[in-house]
Parts: sequence; structure tokens; C-alpha cells
Amino acid sequence: MTVETRALTKSYPLKTALDRVSVSFAEGRIHALVGENGAGKSTLARLLCGDLVPTSGSILLDGNPVAFAAPKDALRAGIVPVHQRPLLAAAISAKENIILQTQATRAKKPLFLRAPSARLLALRDQWAEHLPLNALVKDLGGNMRFYVSLLGALLQEPRVLLLDEPSAFLDSGERVRLHKNLRALADGGTNVIIITHSRAEATTCADSVTVLQDGALAAHFDSPKDYDDWLQTHGEIAPGGTTISPAQTPQDSASLSFSIEKSDTARPADGRSIALAVTHLSALPKTRPALLDATLTAEYGAITAVTGLQEAALDTLEDALTGMETSCAQGTVTLAAADGTRTTVRANKLTPRVLRAHRTAIVPSDRTFRSAHPAITVEQLLAVYAADDPRGTALRLIRQADVRIAPEQTVSQLSGGMLQRLILTRELATDPALLILCNPMQGLDVQAQAALCRTLTKLTRAGKAVLILGTQEFPLSLCRNVYALEGGVTHLRFSATEIPA
Repeated sequence: MTVETRALTKSYPLKTALDRVSVSFAEGRIHALVGENGAGKSTLARLLCGDLVPTSGSILLDGNPVAFAAPKDALRAGIVPVHQRPLLAAAISAKENIILQTQATRAKKPLFLRAPSARLLALRDQWAEHLPLNALVKDLGGNMRFYVSLLGALLQEPRVLLLDEPSAFLDSGERVRLHKNLRALADGGTNVIIITHSRAEATTCADSVTVLQDGALAAHFDSPKDYDDWLQTHGEIAPGGTTISPAQTPQDSASLSFSIEKSDTARPADGRSIALAVTHLSALPKTRPALLDATLTAEYGAITAVTGLQEAALDTLEDALTGMETSCAQGTVTLAAADGTRTTVRANKLTPRVLRAHRTAIVPSDRTFRSAHPAITVEQLLAVYAADDPRGTALRLIRQADVRIAPEQTVSQLSGGMLQRLILTRELATDPALLILCNPMQGLDVQAQAALCRTLTKLTRAGKAVLILGTQEFPLSLCRNVYALEGGVTHLRFSATEIPA
């Protein structure tokens, strides 16, 4: 089924999120929709799947105009989305969530008694063989939650499969497998539309590339080679219509340091003072990877990073270290102030309140529910620490984050990158001594990634400590110390202080 938009527009009181966009997506092909955060990619996707109603313009399916008043209308027409932040029921299993997506709850047999269908098992084996169908969603990492949403979409046999940042939570091997399966799906006649901030994903996976900028159509290419050639000539489009020249365009995570000095070049006067010391931290949750022994330190004036995957207990480390799930945790966490005062807390007594009392800011990997909620307003999101003038606080932080959104709009209207920028700006407004930042590059486009690196570097120059958990696409050259989490155990992988001058 071919999808076409004609002068499609979505306006809000203070901005136009999508401005007269006309584009066509043919069936049997993979289409990439690219652009910086806030360019209008997610807005276009939400219009196509019925989450939003356009202000003006039209959507055509196989040349016939359609009007979607709700997501169910788009589903009935064959357009099935897989959202970047899928809304799943955390207290039930992956299997039950998948069944819910296919509206099988009308069956007389209760959900928890229904066995997975042969079709579901076949799809699981093809797309996500490691997905535990009986595991509760609350115990699954971001990659497995994505697969839950994806399998629910595939079971509906979509004519148009719309994927919003599908590789954001996946490692390199999972991405290769996903792209291979999407190619087979498109070869079978399905129209696949991928929203992505990744130039590599657009050029290696897609058949056509559509570029959005500031809510408008900036360019469209019928082959990824044409898009790549265009980038070589014009560079990446940045917010405000400026460009990053081809020589500056980051091609991988390491090159993001193109205009950033290494953080170990500007140490505080007291040398290698410790902000955080984690000693023999362990946690043995019943249904998640075990954290056996995490021992690490984060220093003032430096970025410290921990690399690893969910399967290596990175999520378990995040939960234990941020005080979110500590009932099964052991070990100690020491928080040190700049004046040398130290507080040591047993891991099972650590809470977010204790961390914040010691000037620790936290940006978790689950930004949708742990740092926000889709139903609250942007003002409520940003003014959570404000004792008075919540609207003024929200407006100030929106300006600082450089996000085009009104305080009265809901969090559900934010893209993943916009949400991260607002949460990070909110946390930094508390003037923390230590920032714990989980999966920082997740959902950010190239320009936002570079801007984040510059922000973190400025923080370390000001003497702050930064601890990063999850380093996919993050330039490790900016870190003083890098730990690897393997098999539930941390090992010091790299230390800039050990390199001779």
C-alpha cells in the first residue's frame, strides 16, 4: 500500500510542528525519515498512525484520501506503528502484552491461560529469539520491550509498518538482524517507514530517504546513495537551517569529539578527588541478570563511563546505583562532597532521596516513566523542583534546552530526544555535584549528541563529576576512566591517568 501526504500540516498555538509536507512512500520498499530532534519526524508519524489529527492537508492510501480520527482507524486501514517508547502494561507478561496489541482479549479464555500461537512463536524465533514471553514487562530491558511492541505489530500483518527509532535500544548484532528481517518484509510487499536519526541506518538499510527540517520537507531522495552524495556536498542540516560541513560530520561515536577537548585536560585543583565510590555492589533480582561485583569510582572534574549490555546486568547496576530497586542489593556506596565530607550508605538503604540530598542528579534510561509521564504537562515535568513560579521555571528551562514546545502541552507530544534534553536541563538546574546519566545518546540526533558532549565537558571543567551508564555511540575519548561490565562484574578497561605524559 502506497502512503502519500499532500501539504500535511500540524499546528499548535506557539509553533507549527509540521508545515505543508508532501511526500510519497511506495509499497515494497524501506523508507527512512531523517532530521534533527524536533524536525517533525515523530509528528508526521503520529499523523499517519492516527495519534494526531492534522490541522490541514491530506493523507492518501493507494491514491484514496483518508481521515483518521483515532489510532484504531489507521490500524483498520493497515498502518501499524511501533513507537520508540511503547506504552506497555508493566505488571503482565510480554506474551499478554502482545495479545493485548492484537485485541485478542475478546476471547473467553483469560489472557494468562492462553498459550502463544504458532505464528507468535515463529515470529519470536525469527525476530527476537531471546525474548522471554512469560517474563513480566517490568523486568525487561529497552530492547526486549521494543521486541514486545514489534511482535504485536507483526501479528497484525501490517500493510504499512511504521517504526520510530527502532534501533535506539539495540546493540550492533540486533540491528543487523532487524535490518535483514525488515528487508525480507519489504521484499514481500510491506511498506516499511523508519524514523531514524542515524545516517548509517538511513544509508545502509533504506531504499529512499526523506529529510525534514524545522517541520518542513528539506529534501527527498529515491536512493540512499543520492542522500549520501548530497550530504557530502551540503553537510548535515542543523537546527536553524545551518549545516555541519562534511569534514565535521560525525560518522561514528569516536568522532563526536571533533570540537571537544578531553575532559582530563582540566582537572580541579585538588587533583583526583573522589565524588562517588562504589564498593562490591551486587544485586540478585529473581528475573533479571545478576550484578555480582561492581566496584568503581567517579572523580570530580571527569567523566567516568561503564560499558555493557542489559544482558551483562547494566540495567541491574542502574537500578541499584540510583536507588530504584535495592531490596536485594549488597555492598556500599560512598558519596563525597567537594569539601572532603564523606557519607557511606549500605546499598540496600540507598534511595533517590539520599542521592539528591548529596547533590546527585539522575537521568535514568527509562525517561518516559522514571523521569516523567506521558500524561503530565511539560510545565509539570520541568517545575517538579520549583517551590514557586512553576510556569516561569518551565519557560526558562524550555529556552535553555532549546526545545520548541509550550508548557501546557503534554509529555506525550515530545520526541525522545526532546524529552531527554528537557530532563537533562531540569536536572542540571539543581546545580548537582554528581550527574548519573544513563544511555545518554539514546534517541539523539548527531547535532544533539555533539551538543550533549559539549555540555558534559563544560560540567567537568567546572569541577563536576559525571558518571555514564551505557556508552553506545558515546565517544569514550572524553572519559578519564572507562569500566567494562561483563558477566555482572566490573573491570577497569581504560584510565587516562595511566597513560604516560
